[in-house]
Amino acid sequence: MRIECSRCRAVFSLPESIAAAGTRFKVQCGRCLAVFEAVLLDGGAAPAQPAAVAPAVEAAQAPVEAQPAVPAEPAPPAQPAASTAPRWRRMSIRARLTFGLLAATVVVGMAVLRFSAPGSTEEKVRQGREKLLLDDSKSLREATSLFTDAARDAPGQAEPEAERAFALLLQASAHKDLAARVPAAQREEEARVASRLLQQGAAAARQAIADDADALPAIRAMAFADALSASVEPAAARVEQAERMAPTDPWVLYVKAIAAAASGARDRAVQALSAARQAEPKLLRADVDLAGIAIDGGDSAGARQLLQRVVRDNPRHDRARWMLSSLPP
Repeated sequence: MRIECSRCRAVFSLPESIAAAGTRFKVQCGRCLAVFEAVLLDGGAAPAQPAAVAPAVEAAQAPVEAQPAVPAEPAPPAQPAASTAPRWRRMSIRARLTFGLLAATVVVGMAVLRFSAPGSTEEKVRQGREKLLLDDSKSLREATSLFTDAARDAPGQAEPEAERAFALLLQASAHKDLAARVPAAQREEEARVASRLLQQGAAAARQAIADDADALPAIRAMAFADALSASVEPAAARVEQAERMAPTDPWVLYVKAIAAAASGARDRAVQALSAARQAEPKLLRADVDLAGIAIDGGDSAGARQLLQRVVRDNPRHDRARWMLSSLPP
C-alpha cells in the first residue's frame, strides 16, 4: 500500500500485511522524520494528524524509512549497431586500388628491365660477344647460354639465334681440332662432342637464315657451319657475301680462314687469321688457330710464342694451355 506524509507529502509504500483493515498505526516519514498516524482502509491507508516527534515507534511497529516515489528512469533505447559494411567496403576499395597500383608498377618495371636493364636482349648479345673473344671452354658455354636466352626473348629475330649458332660452332671447331691432337684414347670422345655441337650449331644457323636470309650474323654462321662440314663451295659463297657486307668484320675474316683451311689453302687461312687478329686484338681464337697451323708445320717455337700470349691474356684458356703443354721442350 502507498502512504503520503502529512507534512512533506512524500509518498512511500508499506506492505499491506503490516496491520488489519481499520487499524490505526504510527509511521515515521523517512524524509522529514515526522511521526504520524495512519489508518488502514480497504484498498489503502489514510494519513491521520501528525504526532510529536518521537525517537522510536512502538515495538510492534518498526519504523519504516519512507523514500520519495521517484519514477523509474527509463533505460536509454538501445542504439542499433552501426553497420560495418561501408567501412569494410571502403577498406576493400583501398586494398583493390593498392593492389592495382602495385601490379601496374610490377608490369612497368618488368618492361623497363626487359628493354633497358642489363638483362635485356641487346645486353645479353653484347655480353655473349665479349665472352666469345675469351675463347676458353667455360666462356664459350656461358656465351651460348646468353645467346640462347636472348633468342628465347626475341623469337623470330635472326641475330640472337645466329650468335647462338656461332658460339656452338666455335666449340665444335675447338673439339674437332683437339680430336686430331689428343692421345688416341681421347680422340673418340672429342670427335663425338665435336659432331654433336656441329649438328646443333648448323641447325641454329639454318634457323637464323630462315628468320632473315640477309642478316650478316646469319650468313656468317651459315658459312662457318658449311666450312666445318667440309661443304667448301657453299662456305666460300657465303663468305664472299659476308665480306661484301662487312669486309673488316673480325669474325667474317675468321670464318674466311676456316673456309680457306677446309679447301686446303693454308696460306690464305694464315693471312685471313692474321687480318682477323689485327682487326680485333682481343680475338684469341685467331692466335690459337695460328698456333695450330704452326704446330702442324713443325714450327714449335712460333706456336709456343702465340700460345704463351693467349695464356697471358686469358689464363683460363684450357685449349691453349693443353697445346702449350704438348709442345716438345
